[in-house]
Amino acid sequence: MKKILFLLVIGGALFTASCTKQYNVVQPNQHYTATVKPSDWTVTADGRSDSVSLPAKQIGNYFNQQGAVLVYFSFFEGVYEQIPEVYNNVSYSYYNDAGNLVLYSQDAGGTTPYLPTQDITVKLVLVAAN
Repeated sequence: MKKILFLLVIGGALFTASCTKQYNVVQPNQHYTATVKPSDWTVTADGRSDSVSLPAKQIGNYFNQQGAVLVYFSFFEGVYEQIPEVYNNVSYSYYNDAGNLVLYSQDAGGTTPYLPTQDITVKLVLVAAN
């Protein structure tokens, strides 16, 4: 009888431990837009690119570590192109970390900075993942 009671207690403990529920809280996808003017760009320290830094508090540690950060440029109303990209022989790219988005432009050969001459609409898309 003691053996049966012992097995029931152990079995119940194992059953209870194996039924633990886990909930992963996933933030919803988000998007933001900003306009970058030609006067916002500056030459980088190495002289090979022009760059502009945009504060992006939306890129928190969650999106920086687990989610996806996507960036799109619009040179014409309603038409967005994902970067990195080469457009009109200009290479556009970006770098991000928690709270910051840095955009770069340079000639497609990678040796000369290129200062954009028109306003660029930037769309930042944050995709949640678990």
